Amino acid sequence: MALFLSTVQNKIDKKGRVSVPARFRSILAERGHASVVLFPSFEGDAINACDMGVMEGLLEKIGGFDPFSEDRESDADALMAEAIELPIDGDGRITIPLALSEEVGIDDKCVFVGRGDSFQIWAPEKFEARMKAVKERARLKRARGSNIAGRDND
Repeated sequence: MALFLSTVQNKIDKKGRVSVPARFRSILAERGHASVVLFPSFEGDAINACDMGVMEGLLEKIGGFDPFSEDRESDADALMAEAIELPIDGDGRITIPLALSEEVGIDDKCVFVGRGDSFQIWAPEKFEARMKAVKERARLKRARGSNIAGRDND
């Protein structure tokens, strides 16, 4: 299975259209989709993006909850109520809804970030800050692991 990998920055035109990276479009096409589903991330800093197959898988997982549980209700609402399926036009573009782009701070540029079975869309400066934070967290985790391993040898 082809995976969404890499990071690509694209400009958003005056009509709010942005080109989905060619590699991402080809993966969507391989999976039989000419559209993309967008919904806000739970952290609120990015827009999650996937094909309808991934979305159906998420719904299936939610469907495994007790049908009358609060978890099922809140997860279904959080995921499905704000999701929107957008067609990819003949030039490979989508139009990100204004409310969604404003919610995450996207203006005239955005960054498409591969996440394996899906991808995210970020404001470039927010993604840069995120990458610094996650790299630092990974560095600290690695350092703690090395210290713990070193203590075991004492």
